[in-house]
Amino acid sequence: MKVKVQVDKDLCTACALCYDEVPEVYEDSGDGIAQVKAEVGGDGAIIEGDLAQRVLEVTEECPSGALVTEVIEE
Repeated sequence: MKVKVQVDKDLCTACALCYDEVPEVYEDSGDGIAQVKAEVGGDGAIIEGDLAQRVLEVTEECPSGALVTEVIEE
């Protein structure tokens, strides 16, 4: 599986769920607002395999709907 990830910073409420659950992909931008880590490609990064599944799960759990995840390959 492959997914494309990004964070809508206008919707993010800094709950920390994403970077607590998937620290390999998300991090605190400094003010609590989440961002996709630069080392994985930043916004628009392609995540694969088991990590992609974890990203999908945290996307569903995000209370503000700020995580934007698009499945690009099943």
